[in-house]
Amino acid sequence: MTPESPSVHRIEVEATQAGERLDVLIAARLPFLSRSAAQRLIEQQRVLVDGRRRPRGFRVPAGATIEVEVPPEPDRPPLEPQAGDLDILYEDEEVLALAKRPGVVVHPGAGHRSGTLVNRLLASGRSFSTLGGEDRPGLVHRLDKDTSGVLLLAKTDRAHLALSRQFQDRTIRKTYLALVLGAATPDHQVIRSAFGRRPGDRKQFTGRVREGREAVTEVRTVIRGGLCALVMAHPKTGRTHQIRVHLAEAGHPVVGDRVYGRGWPRPGSRPEEEVEALRRMERQALHAWSLQFRHPADGSLRTVTAPVPRDLEETLDRVFGTRWRSALESWTGPASGT
Repeated sequence: MTPESPSVHRIEVEATQAGERLDVLIAARLPFLSRSAAQRLIEQQRVLVDGRRRPRGFRVPAGATIEVEVPPEPDRPPLEPQAGDLDILYEDEEVLALAKRPGVVVHPGAGHRSGTLVNRLLASGRSFSTLGGEDRPGLVHRLDKDTSGVLLLAKTDRAHLALSRQFQDRTIRKTYLALVLGAATPDHQVIRSAFGRRPGDRKQFTGRVREGREAVTEVRTVIRGGLCALVMAHPKTGRTHQIRVHLAEAGHPVVGDRVYGRGWPRPGSRPEEEVEALRRMERQALHAWSLQFRHPADGSLRTVTAPVPRDLEETLDRVFGTRWRSALESWTGPASGT
């Protein structure tokens, strides 16, 4: 059997992308490649800029031509459809928006090819864009395993390209709800930092680096308790773990976050009722509340909102009573999401 040949993709650098890092630009223009995958191709000398090899941090000028050679993927067993519920928030011929439940992995990764949301999507019988690769049908963004909320998928290649460009251009407005430790949160703040991997632990990220990609998060306080606050976060950029990192490094880690904060109130904290309520959160109390985008077909503005999941809802009820619902409604509309 003749081995499959590599595919070559050509990128013409637009004026709006001039000065962008080579690895970042490749990942933005080729949605099926992550930034780490782009970096591997650069290191394997499979990327040329105007016929020359360049490092991954090279700032690409306008008008340059980038050639990216993508080798065929190694043979792997095909993904198996697995039945499971899909919490559909919105659907048409181009777009599907789901409410992702906490604890659900979005797509297969190293070591596991089952039990993911993608396996459920395959079992639904729907068709999705293939631009992200066979393991990521329709995916134009992702949510962490323990983060709940709105997940947007493209059902056609046209929709995938249009939505990917909106994420790249930062025109999609994302609103998250986070329950954080510490009641002395500012009414409003904009957290801006460089952003990169944490020295000594490449799986974690930090905003305390001298050099890195810019990360910007706008945060507003919705309501305060004795030991915590419910905040609304608008990430202006889309860095991995950005909201969790920015909130933790601002002194208000997300409740239940074992990676970027202590997770729960310190022993001996008061009031005890609030401590007990917060300790019921067994995962990071972060919820992708709403997402606003331009529809790929007609450019109309659409907003999709995901109901607050039961575990977070019960914790908020125990801490704030019904006050959090009216406080949130004053900002966004009915807190139930219905």
